[in-house]
Amino acid sequence: MCSIFGAFAVGRSVDCERLARIRERCRDRGRDGGRMELYGADDWSAALGAWRATPTTETAAAPAQPYDGIVHNGTIANDLELGNAEDAVDSMILPAVLDRFSVASFARSLARVVGSYAIAVLGDDRVLLAANYKPIHYAAIDGAVYFASMERHLAPELPFGVRCARLTPYTALDLRTGAAIALERNRSKGVVVIASSGLDSTTAAYKLAADGHEVTLLHFDYGCRAGAQELARVQMIAKRLGARCVVLPLNYRYAAAASVLLNEESQIAPDIAGAEFAHEWVPARNLVMIANAVAYAEANGLGAVALGNNLEEAGAFPDNEEQFTTLLDAALDYAVHDGAEVRLLSPLGHLMKHEIVAEGLRLGVPYELTWSCYRGGERHCGACGPCFMRRVAFERNGARDPAFFRAEAA
Repeated sequence: MCSIFGAFAVGRSVDCERLARIRERCRDRGRDGGRMELYGADDWSAALGAWRATPTTETAAAPAQPYDGIVHNGTIANDLELGNAEDAVDSMILPAVLDRFSVASFARSLARVVGSYAIAVLGDDRVLLAANYKPIHYAAIDGAVYFASMERHLAPELPFGVRCARLTPYTALDLRTGAAIALERNRSKGVVVIASSGLDSTTAAYKLAADGHEVTLLHFDYGCRAGAQELARVQMIAKRLGARCVVLPLNYRYAAAASVLLNEESQIAPDIAGAEFAHEWVPARNLVMIANAVAYAEANGLGAVALGNNLEEAGAFPDNEEQFTTLLDAALDYAVHDGAEVRLLSPLGHLMKHEIVAEGLRLGVPYELTWSCYRGGERHCGACGPCFMRRVAFERNGARDPAFFRAEAA
């Protein structure tokens, strides 16, 4: 709805010329207002300002922020219930609602606010910031802390090689002391594990259950060659674990020509060649599955989504790289409704395949129920990349892979 900006410094004055440049760049998120106020005492100084993007439904000019030392980006949906006048801008109620005594009291008072916000408030001798999903970025420059809605508003002011920080969503921060407090959100120990029935996702599910999470296995029926085996086995794994199993169809027919896993006529790479490169890549599979799993988690009040990505397969699959899940996890604060929280977990993201097997053996994972093979026969083929990797992983642990033990004994 607008952009906010400002600065805080102890023992010096904020740089008004720098603030003027930041102010002008902030105008790209709002063309109205643009007022900035300076504050200070003998040992500190501060500035607060805002541009407003007037909503389409409003025609009258609004008084420019700051309002009594407060600037706000967002929408206060319950401003009338909080006592605002019918014809007042929603942000104008905030001075009567927010407690500025400390970052803790500030955070508590925000619980009364329904809506979206990135807020900067002037306390007695400090500036406090808070945000739910609306953005605030900040950076220390020449002894002062400058803040603005977007990173691009501050970036030209930063020394070479320095980046600004983003205020963690649902956090209140005291710019004087650096103290931060998490704001209240709906949290749950329930976790949805994207489960293929393979070695990795099954180990991830058992590890999360051992750590005290309430696990739901979510299996996507997306038309891969081994789909029948995966579906049967993930249900057996769920029963053994005592977890709920949910199966969702995923239409991947449009990608059949692009992946050998979706095309029975294509050749599957053997052994180490199949382990070291993603010959069997399915376009954006993890991204698509994670998006659906997050929607399921939010709809059912579950607090996390997990998958079995790992350090070993990150060498061949971009969507197994730990950075992929780190970036997506940060995006989830903007993918779910205000007040909800769904985190993205990768409990095996730092492990190699033989380390995963070691962990699974310790946890008692029923590897005899798992299915890793890219082919969809009666038993593991022993020749594709996943079969090769799991066979070697068990050997490195001095154990026999039950998938092949059963096949050899048959």
